[in-house]
Amino acid sequence: MLAILIEKLLKYASCHLYLNDRDLIYVRNLLLRKLRVSAPYEGMIDEEEICRMEVPDVLIEELRKDIQETLKYDDLKTELFIEEIMGDLTPLPSKVIDMFDGLYEVSPEEATAFFYRLCIASNYIRKTSIDKNIVWVSKDGLEISINLSKPEKDNKDIRKLAKVISTKYPKCVLCLENLGYEGRSDHPARETLRVIPLNFDGEGWFWQYSPYGYYDEHLIVVTDEHKPMQVSRANMSKLFSFVDLYPHYFIGSNSDLPITGGSILTHEHFQGGRHVFPMMKAKDAFVIPNSKYPGVKLTYLDFYNSAFRLVGKDEREILDLAMHINHVWQKFEDQSAGLRPSSGGERHASLTSIVTKNGEDYTLYLILRNNRCDEIYPDGIFHAHPEHHHIKKEGIGLIEAMGLFILPPRLKRQSALISKILAKDIPADEYLADHPDLEQFVSMINELKKRRGENVEELVRDAISEVCRNILDNTSVFKKDEVGKKALARFIKALEVN
Repeated sequence: MLAILIEKLLKYASCHLYLNDRDLIYVRNLLLRKLRVSAPYEGMIDEEEICRMEVPDVLIEELRKDIQETLKYDDLKTELFIEEIMGDLTPLPSKVIDMFDGLYEVSPEEATAFFYRLCIASNYIRKTSIDKNIVWVSKDGLEISINLSKPEKDNKDIRKLAKVISTKYPKCVLCLENLGYEGRSDHPARETLRVIPLNFDGEGWFWQYSPYGYYDEHLIVVTDEHKPMQVSRANMSKLFSFVDLYPHYFIGSNSDLPITGGSILTHEHFQGGRHVFPMMKAKDAFVIPNSKYPGVKLTYLDFYNSAFRLVGKDEREILDLAMHINHVWQKFEDQSAGLRPSSGGERHASLTSIVTKNGEDYTLYLILRNNRCDEIYPDGIFHAHPEHHHIKKEGIGLIEAMGLFILPPRLKRQSALISKILAKDIPADEYLADHPDLEQFVSMINELKKRRGENVEELVRDAISEVCRNILDNTSVFKKDEVGKKALARFIKALEVN
């Protein structure tokens, strides 16, 4: 009954979404009108149970059922309407900012903890769905996640989107104009979205949490202006400004090129949060003598990707060295390693940059990236090679490049089927007749059948982990073979930092 549900929602908002008693009648009448209920329910509800709720899932499911039964809305309209109702219960953006600012004066961590809890309580962050993701750590320390909340994207689609000048409203899913947007069939509803404003050298930015939550407190930092991604000193300096404000978070910027960048290249943004990635735990392969920038310790990481770690207290000096590395990388060529900085007027060389802060020390990670393609590897020479596309075909952005793989939801079903095939020794012609999409897994299945006596679920996970490790090897511009080692030595010599 919608009248009872309205009272439950109001109590939930009072307990979890800071609904003020002075606004209670107003919001009640708002919901009565929208849900076409003539008068409020005057009976009792279990207020204590509602206040114990950590997420609104039970109430939302009840709302979904009542909307479809009473108002006869289709699935899309129902979901958009649920978002609208939850948006009405969520504090206005200005109130959230005022509350955040008040808590920030006490402690940045207290402020972000408040904001994160609010985003979960409003159902902007779908915590229950995120908790269903399948997550494990591989034997060599990579983090693997089969993400069930976001569809797989193709590199060709991302490349096309990077060239599109959109005139629709909002221009993209990152624009500030998404704040409170009702959504449509090709654009998500964002009525529960709330953001925290930032000012970087007089330039307007803001940050929000990601609704998909790939890791703890996954956040996105976005510029107010809809402008393309770019690697520059000005943008890299904003990473340092962010960790000055929020030293308990890391922050990173994808490369500004398709294949090696993120899924959205048309709007400048960073990604951050509270997570320590495998790359951050990597030991130094070697220290690079560095007399030109004496305040910065420069090392090359013992990791799959080709990455440097710069540690120091002086932001300016770290940026000087980072821009020098970028300048050399933009011109560096090594035919034996397949490295060309550009061809046919198209740039191929770029950087992925990540910053953390510990006390007075900044750490800047630089991952060298190259998006060149050829006839053998039309999707990218330094991208996941075709034999690995059954596991991951999307571009490898900063999250994967640091060792946390976000794999497509189809793998939940496919890995369960493969485990069944191994356990029952089902022949290929039989399982392909029912599941033709497993064609790309035949080679892997045949190899795993040779080890069928072992735990099949663990076998499948290990096989997926191995592919992820191989993908990182693919994306490394300096391989660990002799050719790669010689190319790396030439690049370090070209830096001339000693």
